[in-house]
Amino acid sequence: MWHFPLPCLCHLCCHVKSLVVGDSVESGECLGGSTYIEETITYLSSRSKPVRVSHSLCEEEKEAVEQRKVKIHKCLQELGIPCDSADVPQIAVLGSGGGLRAMLALMGTLSELGAQNLLDSILYLCGVSGSTWCMSSLYKEKDWSSRVEEREKEMVETLTTGYVTLMSKWDRVLKAVKDENYSLTDIWTGRIVYDIVKKEDKQHLSSYTDETMVNPYPIFAVVDKWRLDHKEEHDKGVWFEITRHEAGYPGYGAFVDTSVFGSRFKAGEITERKEEMDMLYLQDWISNSFNAEKKEESVNRNRITCKGDHCGCDQCTEVQLNKLKEAFLSGKDCKPILITFEETQEGENKALLSNMKDSWDQKNEEEQADLFLILEMTIRVTINSPKLLKILSNWIWGTKFNFLHEFSSREDDLPSVLVQDEKIYLVDAGLANNCGYPLVLRPDRQVQLILSFDFSAGDPFLTVHQAAEYCKKNNIPFPDIPVVSEEEKDNPSDCYIYSGENTPTVMHFPLFNKANCGDKDNIKEMNNTFSTAATSYNQREIQLLLKVSKMNVVNNRDQIIAKIKKSVETKQKKKYK
Repeated sequence: MWHFPLPCLCHLCCHVKSLVVGDSVESGECLGGSTYIEETITYLSSRSKPVRVSHSLCEEEKEAVEQRKVKIHKCLQELGIPCDSADVPQIAVLGSGGGLRAMLALMGTLSELGAQNLLDSILYLCGVSGSTWCMSSLYKEKDWSSRVEEREKEMVETLTTGYVTLMSKWDRVLKAVKDENYSLTDIWTGRIVYDIVKKEDKQHLSSYTDETMVNPYPIFAVVDKWRLDHKEEHDKGVWFEITRHEAGYPGYGAFVDTSVFGSRFKAGEITERKEEMDMLYLQDWISNSFNAEKKEESVNRNRITCKGDHCGCDQCTEVQLNKLKEAFLSGKDCKPILITFEETQEGENKALLSNMKDSWDQKNEEEQADLFLILEMTIRVTINSPKLLKILSNWIWGTKFNFLHEFSSREDDLPSVLVQDEKIYLVDAGLANNCGYPLVLRPDRQVQLILSFDFSAGDPFLTVHQAAEYCKKNNIPFPDIPVVSEEEKDNPSDCYIYSGENTPTVMHFPLFNKANCGDKDNIKEMNNTFSTAATSYNQREIQLLLKVSKMNVVNNRDQIIAKIKKSVETKQKKKYK
């Protein structure tokens, strides 16, 4: 049992977050202070049980949807679209993957939707890969959609002048190495995503609050790597979603409270609480599209047996590293420690220490810090090489504890393999489909109109064709998508509308098209300039990308409004049948 004094109430959140579901807090024992509370408080997640097995939406999302509809109804009135509150259509915006190109293009798209008074008509915003970098940046602000042009300027400023220190990058990697679920995602976060988004974001998705639903409801898409590799194409169990309330498999109707996603579970109960992943990790996790290719590597390190103080074994090496770090941070003379340290080491470690020793006095404090961080990273990776080699040889990404481990339910419709494994491996949804259609097409979300902004490289129609195939296999209503010629793929229009009887309407917007680029040669040049592999753009390129993405909204505003109006009329007709 945990107990806390009255003066500790202001820190209750900090203490409570460290408890496991079911732990309680009683009077009589102090966490700091001297005055005691005469009550028992039991900490639970936002629900009595963190794991939920049901194909319906959670109550929190239902409440959020109803709140958002109030804002949508007001927006439709301002657009001159008459409807009752009960006839408000469910509209989703999809942002595809595409690295930094997708991040900026979605920003431009949302900014222009706001400028055209259309953003408040959107219920759901679902992102894959690079688009989620934009979403993660936006959703840290409670009212971003009402100040979207300001958010755009901030993003441009960050991408052109932002900087993350080497210390921040490696601190993240070195901290992650110690975790049981350390994976290549942690390396990618610390060394790549930082360099692309140029900022730290340690907030958690579940901490985002929007009681009046000022913003669209966010959905982040990933896929289960094991099911992607072993199941048939377009299997419903591949897709995994993360919202501010839940994370889980919509195809199986199995979810967990987002705030405890990543904790260790057994039979539906938390056995070890883990810190929720932050927004930077989330950005990274859902953007590792190259991880489908499995790498096979093997490196063996001869382990050194400890021979006493100051030998070169892992334990003594770490002791000396910590002494050096303590001396550096306290402003003491590091040269004697560097000399002793160098004598015990071999290979790359010895070479690094020799260089540090010889050049130390000529370096300023910042340069010394960089040298130390390089040394620390090299030594930590060496010490943890068995763990690192394991993830390299198996190309392990996105490792999380499985919240369904040994779970059993009355419905008992969960695949046995899903409840057997203690861990799951989640990767970029772009490996299945670069747009998150399966998530917004959950039956209970009742989406009537999908605005799909496709920022993908290559075939600009691939995502919508894959969505049609997925829906056909899983008996989900979806409009027929005609075959597109190679000539059309090379020189697409800026908007395609697909509709059918009792299906959602899909408006598909290829990023680069003949309306905003001119001809197929210019489209090809734009694709080359803004490749998925690019990790930065200059100011001129950023403004150009924002401009062409905005044009897709401006040029099709009337069509979007017409389809919103049609969705309202369709809903009204169904109501009176």
